Amino acid sequence: LSSPQRDTPVAMFGPNGLRQTLKERAIRHFIKPINELHDENNLNVRMKAIDSLSPAELYFMIVMGEQEIFTSSYKHSFNRMLQRMGTNVKPDSLLLQVHFDYFRKFIKMASNYNKLDTFLKAMPPAYSEKLMRAFVANLDGPDNLEDATDVADAYSSISQPALQKKILQYVEENEWRCTAENNESGQLIYSLLKHIFLSADTTRQIDLQQLAGIPPVSEIAISSLQDNQGRIVQQVFFYGDEDGISIFPAFLNSFPATEWTTVKKPEWVEIKSKKGNIWVFANLPLDYNNNLDDSAQAHLIEYLDGAGLAPTVVVHRGHSYWLPGTIRRMAPSARLVLLGSCGGYKNLNQILKIAPEAHIISTKEIGAGDINRPIINYMNASFLSGKNIRWKEMWKRLTIQFQAEKNRTLLESWESYVPPYKNLGAIFLMAYNKRTQIEQRSSVE
Repeated sequence: LSSPQRDTPVAMFGPNGLRQTLKERAIRHFIKPINELHDENNLNVRMKAIDSLSPAELYFMIVMGEQEIFTSSYKHSFNRMLQRMGTNVKPDSLLLQVHFDYFRKFIKMASNYNKLDTFLKAMPPAYSEKLMRAFVANLDGPDNLEDATDVADAYSSISQPALQKKILQYVEENEWRCTAENNESGQLIYSLLKHIFLSADTTRQIDLQQLAGIPPVSEIAISSLQDNQGRIVQQVFFYGDEDGISIFPAFLNSFPATEWTTVKKPEWVEIKSKKGNIWVFANLPLDYNNNLDDSAQAHLIEYLDGAGLAPTVVVHRGHSYWLPGTIRRMAPSARLVLLGSCGGYKNLNQILKIAPEAHIISTKEIGAGDINRPIINYMNASFLSGKNIRWKEMWKRLTIQFQAEKNRTLLESWESYVPPYKNLGAIFLMAYNKRTQIEQRSSVE
């Protein structure tokens, strides 16, 4: 072990060192290469990096790369996993082979990418029912919050009413069990999941504000975004890599001089609407190799604090590996957060700890500038008109707009975006944090 030629023991990386190492290698050696070839039509060329992987190895690659894998990369990898299982190996055997490790995350991802039905139908019906029962079981404590969030996320993507009904039934059964066992933590988790799932059915008119103590998620009031002077302050985080530099000019061009005044400072730009009261601040995508983008963000925040400007709209423009930096600097005043990258449990939880009532728009893959711009333009038009943003109406209009462009890649990217009212994982975390805070205050009093 003392030989300098040996690798560093995985244990030296901490209790989760092995999994972290597997994740890094899955992304570097397999996911990144197939993502980078997303425009390649020849699948044998595009997917060459995963040619040597077995079904079990493909399974782990998929779950380890949740926040990095593109939609098309996931779908082709999933299809290859099933193909290599052949007719003799069923999905239930695969799950036994991987010891059900990350199986909730795998099911959530399959649901998000419309592959869950395919996966379940490839196994005996009796086993698929057992699997979905296990999917919602044992979510009884605070250490299971990530699993509970995965369950909530999966439910929002399931299009089969019969399967949704089954999951709701299993959630209710677990709620009854926790009640009988006087398990308060479990009862809270399952009760919140039940009400959130019921609220997803608009015909039931479930009031989450009353039941879970959280504000309405179907729309966001303009008044909640305005400061005491009526200003809506937005902060946009850019990063100085190749992508950030390339999309920044298009971002600036989305604010025409006829309607906006743009002032360029050494480290950021200030954009103000000529009508209304919208103020947009974005750091310049300066060289990240010398941490100039990081310094620009820090200096911009100092400037905003000194001027008494509290951002209520925060936009992240960049890859998911830049997102921790944005979250670290995100203002607690944020009420609307647009992530130009994946929003997984870890990110959602951190955002809601900083801004407990934020409406979050996220995407399952890297955000596309051709989608982020129309989203931001729609929101700014609503801000200028003084109208609340109703998420379903916004999503319907933008869907029509993107369909009219008849661009398959663009439409596929748009379908990966998750609006706040469908972001059931974020809604669950928001409600859970709210309820636990209320209970903690009550116990102190």
